[in-house]
Formats: sequence, C-alpha cells, structure tokens
Amino acid sequence: MKNTKLIKLLQTFSGAEMKKFRDFVKSPYYNKNKNVIRLNEVLIKHHPDFDSKSFTEENIYRSVFGPGKYEYFRIKNISSDLYNLAEEFLKQVTNPATEFTGEFNLVVQLRLRKLFNLHKKLVQSLQQTFSENEFKGSEFLFDNYLLAREIQIVDLFEKPSSISGILNEFESFYEYLIFHLLQYYNLMIHIGKENNVKIDIKMIDEVVTFLEKGPVSNHPTTLAYQYLILLKLLQKEEYYFTLKEHYFSSFSKMDASAAYRAHMHMFGYCADMYNFKGDRRFVQEGYELYKHSYLNGRVTSGELLYPDFVNFIKVFVRAGDTELAEHFISDYSPQLPADQYENSINFSRAYISHYAGDFKKALTYISKVNFPLAILKVQVKILQVQLSYQLGYFEETRSMIESFRKSLAREEVISDEYKSPIMSFMKHTVSLMDLMLETDRKKRELELSLLKKTVMDSQLNHFGVRFWLLDRINEF
Repeated sequence: MKNTKLIKLLQTFSGAEMKKFRDFVKSPYYNKNKNVIRLNEVLIKHHPDFDSKSFTEENIYRSVFGPGKYEYFRIKNISSDLYNLAEEFLKQVTNPATEFTGEFNLVVQLRLRKLFNLHKKLVQSLQQTFSENEFKGSEFLFDNYLLAREIQIVDLFEKPSSISGILNEFESFYEYLIFHLLQYYNLMIHIGKENNVKIDIKMIDEVVTFLEKGPVSNHPTTLAYQYLILLKLLQKEEYYFTLKEHYFSSFSKMDASAAYRAHMHMFGYCADMYNFKGDRRFVQEGYELYKHSYLNGRVTSGELLYPDFVNFIKVFVRAGDTELAEHFISDYSPQLPADQYENSINFSRAYISHYAGDFKKALTYISKVNFPLAILKVQVKILQVQLSYQLGYFEETRSMIESFRKSLAREEVISDEYKSPIMSFMKHTVSLMDLMLETDRKKRELELSLLKKTVMDSQLNHFGVRFWLLDRINEF
C-alpha cells in the first residue's frame, strides 16, 4: 500500500497539514462517507513514514471495516475517494506565488451579485494594500491588472461615458505584458548564446529600437530586463553602468531570478572587458558586483560549486581585498564538496600568497592543486609559470612552459579562443627570461620596447596574463 498514489501524496503533507486535512475529511460539506473518515484516521497514525510492519492493506482493511474477509475493491474504492479528497484539499491551499486568489474570487462574486457598494469598498481596500507593497513581483503585476479590470467593469455601470477605467486597465495590462515580454526576450537571447543556436525571436529589432528610447516602466524588474537586453545585444558601456546603478539601487525590490541574471550578465561583461580589452577598470567593477553578492547572501542559489568558490577568491584578490577573501573562505569553505575541498583551499591560498608577494609559499600551495576541470588545470599551470619566473627559477620555468605548451595543444575541451592568448603568454614569458639574461643594454632596451608594443597591441588578458606581462616588463 505504501506505493499507492494516496500514500505518496500524504507523505508530502506536513504535520500541520495532516491536522487540517483531518478536519477537511470530517466536514460533511466535502465528505459524508464514514468509511473514508475511518481510513484517514488509521492512516494518520502511520504518517509520515508509513513503513511499520503492521502497515499492510489487510490490517488497514480490518481497522476500517472490522473482522471479515478481505475485499480488495472495497478498500481500493475508499482509498480512491480519500485521494480525491486530498486533491480537493490541496485546491484550497493558498498558492505560494500569490495570496490574492481568495480576495479576487470574492471581488468577482460581489460584482456578479450586483453588490456594488461592497464591491467598491473591497476593491479600494485591496488597492490600498497594493500601494503599500514595496516589493512588486510579477504576481503583483497580474493581480493589479485583474483588479484594474474589475474597476473598469464597475466604472462602466456607474459612468458609461468615463474613459479613466479603460485607461487604468490598459496601463496595468501594459505593465504586466512588458514585464513578461522582456523576461522571455532575455531568456531566448540567453538560450541562443549558451547553446550556439539561432532562434527566431519575433519583433526583436523593433523591441530594441523601442527600448533604446528610454525607460519603458517604473517596475524595477522590468527595467532590469530592459537594460539586460540592451547590454547583451548592443554591448555598450553606457548600458552596463545604467544596469549596475539600477541593480544596486533596486536590488531589494527585484525578483530574485532577475537579480541573479543581472549579476551574471554584468559580470560576464566585466569578464569580457577584462579578458579581451584588458581594461583595468573592470577589475574593480567585477569586485563591486561580487562583494555585493557576498554581503547580500547571494553567493549561490543552491549547492556551492567549487569553480564559483574559486572565482570569488580571484575577483576579491585581484582588487586587492585579501581580507574579504579570507572572510569568504571562512564563511563558505564548509560548503565545498569534500573531494575538491583541498584543491580549492590550496588554490585560494596560492592566489592570496602570490598577491602578497610570498612567491615561495604560493608555489608550495599551487603545487598541491590538481583540479579535474580542464579550464582550472590551465589556470593552475599559468600560476605555476608566473611564480617560477618571479622566483628567478628560469630553467624550471622553461621546462614548465615546454610541458604546458604540449599539454595545452592536446587539450580538446579548451577552445582556441583560450589557447591562443595562453600560448602567446608562454612565448612572451620566454622572451622576458631571454631579456633578463641579455648583457647588451641597448639591445635589451630595444627588444624590451618591441615586446611591450607586441603585448600592448595583441596580447589578450585571459586569466590576467596581459596585465602580468606588462607588470613584469615595467619591472625592467
């Protein structure tokens, strides 16, 4: 019996829900079958596990019907009746997304019964409640539209020539429509880019032209979606800073999913400016975004992934905030998966020690790291090369680079977009070592100037390698 749909459903009920369900089953309005009531009383005793040895269909049958021959269909029928009652009970449970359903049903019933004074008072009361609600999620927009529609219907009875009701209804519908339209556009753009597929997004060109004209709403989440679309499709710096300002000022009023998406794409823009443009401003920009997420408890929306943990450390340390990095390690290292705990901590310690100038300690830490993820393996090897060079271990560095170059060339899961700048980084690091050994001062100065120009003109900054090369060149 434990595998029946009735028991599986009842197992999801909390203790409080079982008490309410007991009253529900006993109510003659919903049920008049005493055998169903008795069945429920028996099942309550076995809730929530339903796994005792005495929990069999035969025992349940005797508890409900008394001694006598076991009849399968008899117990099956009342079990089916109780299951139907459980479904009816769930229909009465308030939707967690909105608590407006009951009030709206009452509003409609008052109108249908032509109790317009009572209808008007309830609508005004609900409007007041809505105006006091600081957080206006997507459910609010729909509820507000339903209410505006009710006002419009009654407005036609009282003032047939009035247009204020229809204007309010249109405005509320527009707010609801534009929110969901931009939400779907964001999702379609994201799916297309993530999966490298072309999606026919209807009216996207016209919508972008409309969005470029200025704010399309006062709703904080709608505005976030507007600026996200403009940033994703147009990649203009002005939209990044507009979105950032809006994100920080309206964070507490935004839907959690929209806030997460805004953070994700803003940091993606920062990463592009850091990796491809080598714009040092976006070290600080990325730091501000990650610090905000950390201080507001938005580090993860579920299980903490170790690449995300490592990324927080890198972002904090790049900006020079090792203290915040240490606090982050203290707060979130207990959530790391056990099999990657040591790797993540040693990598973080290596990163912090490197920034602090303790290269030997950093090299000791990084030598213990063996991530399974290819992209993190690459970052480990880059840091090993950098530390070995900065310690003056040139022969070891050349050997590392040669081994690294061969392994990177064979690595199939790393794209050429990443391989090319890393190969260039290794080539330029060898040039740096050659220049360190060059005794002809004029020749060294000339070649150093050429190397700097090459790095400035063509070296991309994946994992900060361009910045590192320029810093080493400036040390000459």
